[in-house]
Order: sequence, then structure tokens, then C-alpha cells
Amino acid sequence: MIVAGPHQKRPHRLATLIVVGLLGCAPLGMTLPTDELTPPTPDGAKIKPTLGWLTTQPGQTTTGAPEGSIAIQVVKMGGHSLLQQVRHYRIGQAAYGDSILLDRVSLKPQETFRWTPAGTYIARYNHRVIERTFQPVKGSAVHSTETLDVEPYSALGMELIVASLPLMQGFTSILPFAIDTASRGWAWMRITVQAEESMQERPDQKGFDTFIVDCANGPGATGIERTRLYIAVDGRSVRKILHLGAENEVLGTLRRMLLSIPTPSKSTGL
Repeated sequence: MIVAGPHQKRPHRLATLIVVGLLGCAPLGMTLPTDELTPPTPDGAKIKPTLGWLTTQPGQTTTGAPEGSIAIQVVKMGGHSLLQQVRHYRIGQAAYGDSILLDRVSLKPQETFRWTPAGTYIARYNHRVIERTFQPVKGSAVHSTETLDVEPYSALGMELIVASLPLMQGFTSILPFAIDTASRGWAWMRITVQAEESMQERPDQKGFDTFIVDCANGPGATGIERTRLYIAVDGRSVRKILHLGAENEVLGTLRRMLLSIPTPSKSTGL
């Protein structure tokens, strides 16, 4: 089991559950865990810039007032086109946030930030090498470097990676994801389209079709917690995220409501 380092504190449990981290997932080895599944190639062009609000709630919920925001935009850094997602939200009285920078085309991670009441987690990616830093609110920063046998994607923001895949009825595959909240850790994630379902966010809006996609740690993962994504078929925006327990109970819900599409911007850093 992947655990936080000796000087690191885990984020709030609800934040961990519904903001899609891989804390607690089990590494399944440094090579492909099965010959039957071939890792697909994400297509960053499927992910569109957008602005919106989000709600984070324990258990299953279909309503709730906005308590956070999300922005996905294309930024230019050093002559390269990157996709940036920034989120701010609250759980109880505690404020959380995160930011990820991904290659615009391949969605390979460049840099991630996660802000929590305990401190800030930073991960920088250079192909198979990950440099992680945890800066607690009080005390010295903790640094670590890990070199993997595979080039991973970032678990923080993994819903963007999944949404960019060639999803269809019967789709199933695996991808490697690295976590940012421990000094070491990664896992193969099994991604499976369970169904297509119509979804209506508000009574005054038209419904739309979504892929229901389950994400679990490993090709044979059963009886463990997993993440379920509701991804719009048109536009590939992730509209709802459920974290499910071993008995299929809903542990947490994150809902997103899209508001507009931002204009491209330039950035020199976070």
C-alpha cells in the first residue's frame, strides 16, 4: 500500500476520496500486469477549455450550492502549448486547491501543485523521473526523487486523461499513474466503460449523454475502492465524479457545472 512519507500528512479524507488521488492504491509491478491490455494513447485535443463551479459532498448527492471553482485553459510556456487545470474548493471550513500543467497534445504531466491545510505538495515530471516536494505549513520542506520503469501520467487530474481516451461501449484498458502526496508511489489503473447514460443537471436544461467509466487499481481489482466518472459524450467534459467503496456504496461526490469557455492565455509559471 502506498503511504505518505514520515514527515507528510495526508489531505482531508473527503478531499482524497473525491478529488481523485491514488492514495492507498497498490503498485502492481514495473512491467505491464497483463498482455491482454495495451495502454491507449490519450488525445489532448479532446479536452476543451472551460470555466465552471463544483461541489464536493460526502455520500451521494444530486444537489448542492457552488462551493468551488474550476478552470481549464490552454497556456503558452517557453514556446510550448500546455493544458492547465486549476481548482479551488472548500470542505467544511478548510480550503483546498490544486493546479496541473499537462502537455497539450499527449497530456503527459509537467508540474502539479496541491494546496491543503497541512501544506503544499509539488511534483515535477521529466519523463520517467519525478521530483516531489512537500512544504508543510510549519517546518522544513521534504524532497524526494523517484525514477520509474514507465513514463507515468499524473493521478492528480487523471479524469482529464481518461476523458481523452477513445471511449466507447465495451472499452477497457490500463494506464500508469503516479501520485503526488507521497515520497514514492505509482500504479496501473484499469479503465472500463460500464455504460452510456443520459444526464440532466438542472430541470431548465436539456439532458445529455455520458459515458460511465470506472477506474480501479489493477487489471484484476475487485472489492476495493474505485472512482466512477460521468463524462459527456459530446465535448468530453467530466460532469460528475463518484468515489465508491468496496460494497459499491458512494463515499463522496464531486459535481461540475460548466459556465463558459475562456480565451487562451500566456503564462510564465504558476
